[in-house]
Amino acid sequence: MEVGFAYALMGGMLGVFSPCNALLLPAFFANIAASRAKLLSLGTVFLAGLLLTLVPLGLGLGWLGGTLSVDRGVLLAGAGWVLISLGLITALGGGFDVSRFLPRGGPSPATGSLFGTFVLGAVSGVAGFCTGPVLGAILTLALTSSTPIKGGLLLGLYGIGMVIPILIIAALIRKAGHGSIRWMRGRSFSMGPLKLHTTSLLMGAVTVLVGWMMIFTNGLASVPELLPSPWIASLENFGRYLDAAVPAWVWTVLVGLLLLAWWLREAIRRSGNAANGPAPEPETSSASGK
Repeated sequence: MEVGFAYALMGGMLGVFSPCNALLLPAFFANIAASRAKLLSLGTVFLAGLLLTLVPLGLGLGWLGGTLSVDRGVLLAGAGWVLISLGLITALGGGFDVSRFLPRGGPSPATGSLFGTFVLGAVSGVAGFCTGPVLGAILTLALTSSTPIKGGLLLGLYGIGMVIPILIIAALIRKAGHGSIRWMRGRSFSMGPLKLHTTSLLMGAVTVLVGWMMIFTNGLASVPELLPSPWIASLENFGRYLDAAVPAWVWTVLVGLLLLAWWLREAIRRSGNAANGPAPEPETSSASGK
């Protein structure tokens, strides 16, 4: 299932670069965030809204998959063909907007407000013509996971995958301007009568590959680990050695020192900004002009 988790994270990240979105969310956050601290707070609230919508979907589908009485082999084969179909739709530039199935109405997000950003996140998790097939593929993986925890984790990783590039690109826009992200938009090209896009083609190809693996690896169960087993064992042994060699209080002190260093850095930065503030304007003499 590690491949499914990696696909969910990658799907969220590539969705930001889809031709329909055209990096609108990073540009939006760059425009409404007056500072890096504001950008981080807005991104955190946006992620909370995403997870509020996505994680319950994953939990519910994971639970549903565990209660179905269908033969697991048939379920996995059907899910694999669904993934392949959705991958082809994505690669060919097709899609559907899942948000059309949600109830309309509700408060309109206020630009730059935390509540408005939270609402935007809650809607963005399932909205978008281009990201519909990708989200459908991840929902299919959640159904076949057969456990609520794995289903919720899949959708949670999809949401995290969306937020990471949004914040990074928004910070880049604030520093270097909108022109610095033009190369990230991908490239459209024609192949006979078909009009394709590099980002959609890449995401569609990955989705088709995951669907093929779903069919021929017993639902990704027989896929090799992302890291070789000796590496994983070495990391586990090193973690045990480190835990035994270092007292627990050392980690507490280390976290405290890092927090203190961050607080001092922010205090020094604010003091410097206050010291470099605009000088007061000289008073105008009442006798001037005589």
